Amino acid sequence: MTSDAGMTRLAILCLYLCTAGPAAADFIRSNLRFTLYHELGHAVIDQLSLPVFGTEETAADSFGIVLADRLHPEEEMQVILTDMTALSRAEAVERIFDPWDQYMPDAQRLARAICLAYGLNPAERLPLARALGMPASAADACVEDATQVRAAWAPVMERLRPKPGATLTESLRPGRHGKALRLLGQDIERVNEAIVLPRPVPVTNVACGEDNAYYFHIDERIEFCSEMVEALSARGLR
Repeated sequence: MTSDAGMTRLAILCLYLCTAGPAAADFIRSNLRFTLYHELGHAVIDQLSLPVFGTEETAADSFGIVLADRLHPEEEMQVILTDMTALSRAEAVERIFDPWDQYMPDAQRLARAICLAYGLNPAERLPLARALGMPASAADACVEDATQVRAAWAPVMERLRPKPGATLTESLRPGRHGKALRLLGQDIERVNEAIVLPRPVPVTNVACGEDNAYYFHIDERIEFCSEMVEALSARGLR
């Protein structure tokens, strides 16, 4: 016979497993999603030979936020932003600052993402942006920045938009194997419905010895390291 204390512990464990599982899954998928959109930004810049003011990494980040804002309903967008923030803050604690890195420092890169996402929909995202750390004094500047970024990407997005009546083609062509590709299946379909690239981009999931993802200019492909899902899974369960 199980004691009352034992039953209580069992109930708590059950509650934890029932709630932590989906949250961990959302955390993994949210960060894979933004990684996909970021790497797609590199592909767009490459294939369209876009002039970039500033670093390409910063431009790819802004493309990723603008694309996510277009593709996802507000509820999903807020989950993505929350999970991106959790990952970025966890990684920032472990990362050594390198002033020559092509990326902005993690804290600044995250702040820009929150600022831009807020500015794209300030009416809906003010409570979330404030909860994620945006100071009230930054709100107006974030709206102004987002307005400029949206305007900069608007002609590119229009150029990528499927033509009415045209047969849709796969801009992203996922491989058959890999956890990341299974988790991103619906998102890749969503991208293919919204964007037509000049040339298709294979998306692969392979072991590469590190937690990362890449766009390769030389053969125009996106590669997710299988270690990335494992690392995100470990983060999501903490």
